[in-house]
Amino acid sequence: MDQQGNAFSLFQTAISLESLVRSRTDELHSALRRLEQSNAELIEARDRAEQANVSKTRFLAAASHDPLQPLNAAHLSVSALADVQTGTEGKRLVRQVERSLETMETLLRTLLDISRLDAGVVQPEITSVSLDQLLQGLRSDFLPLAERKGLRLRFAPTSLTLKTDRTLLRRILQNIVANAIRYTTTGGVLVGVRRHGPNLRIEIADTGCGIPEDQRDRIFEEFHRGVAVDESGLSGEGLGLGLAIVWRMVETLG
Repeated sequence: MDQQGNAFSLFQTAISLESLVRSRTDELHSALRRLEQSNAELIEARDRAEQANVSKTRFLAAASHDPLQPLNAAHLSVSALADVQTGTEGKRLVRQVERSLETMETLLRTLLDISRLDAGVVQPEITSVSLDQLLQGLRSDFLPLAERKGLRLRFAPTSLTLKTDRTLLRRILQNIVANAIRYTTTGGVLVGVRRHGPNLRIEIADTGCGIPEDQRDRIFEEFHRGVAVDESGLSGEGLGLGLAIVWRMVETLG
């Protein structure tokens, strides 16, 4: 009887365990089905978000001069208004409106540029570029601004050429040199080119405030600006989009 009792007890235990395993297996299958459903819903939501983002980007990329037409009309109206102003206060208000319109136009153009770069609409035109001609052109553009701030601005001469898109490279350097001047109050800015293995390195050095270690990634984010460097608030003139444009242009150039 003891052996029979033990056998019966083991049999009951086996049945109980089998039932428990079956129950847990059903629960696991149910959980897996719910997980699959959740994953399918997440994938669908992600696809909708990506499609919406693509549609937005394509829309902004396709929007060329149309959004700027009302601003151009406003510029003309303000110019006409400025011509008939005789009082100091009237002229001051007109100039204030003009500055606001210029800021709006710059912001809109920059956002459209970012959208075109994100959408892949901008395709580089690779040619052989004389770096000395490019840098001397930038020197002519920025020398008056540097002189107004009492800064030295020097572009080291070079005979090197580069295979790149001239327009994109020029805009990249424009943004970086502009920042170098904006965030420098005394001393100067030096721009030069040197060989770096099989490549070339264009370097911009300045005696400005520098970039804190914890900001060196964030400066490429949209609308992120450095802290004011002096009481004139020169660092606040930008929109915080210049280096976001630089990042995208560099990626476009590979």
